[in-house]
Amino acid sequence: MRDTDIRNILKETILSKYYADSGCRVVEELEIPAAKARIDMAVINGHMHGFEIKSARDTLKRIPSQLAAYSKVFDFLSIVTEEKYQRKLVDILPTWVGIYICQDNGTVDEIRPSTLNLSKESFYIAKLLWRNEILDLLSANNFKYRKSDRNWILCELIAENLPLEILSQVVRTNLKNRISWKLK
Repeated sequence: MRDTDIRNILKETILSKYYADSGCRVVEELEIPAAKARIDMAVINGHMHGFEIKSARDTLKRIPSQLAAYSKVFDFLSIVTEEKYQRKLVDILPTWVGIYICQDNGTVDEIRPSTLNLSKESFYIAKLLWRNEILDLLSANNFKYRKSDRNWILCELIAENLPLEILSQVVRTNLKNRISWKLK
């Protein structure tokens, strides 16, 4: 199978309930700017769940760097792949990362469920916000800042002063409410 085949199977099976839920947003190719990474599919609702696709045509070479990036922002993470990589992924992924195997017949088998990631980092979560969203958050919390400060400085300010759970909730709300993903 190709990446697009797995992506379509994922949309028709596991992700179909999220597409139908008005309280959810499914984003394809979500960028994680501070970590210079991009996840194939992200479900944003009361949590953020990332889905990374690895077809049999892919290699697993980037998994360590992707995992380092994804663990900074996602509450849950799952790798969706084919049987070729099942054993290797079970061996190399931390136990909190879920594993799904796509079959040629269009079904998906859950090999291991994802569990809550305890390694999220506030700065990286804040970096998911666009400039206008950062400024709105700073103003809403009466944080003192200079408008000329770079985004990373403002994100550090947010990360140091907002509890992780509150920041996560604000970021999820902003991501779900975005009208266009092309603006920044």
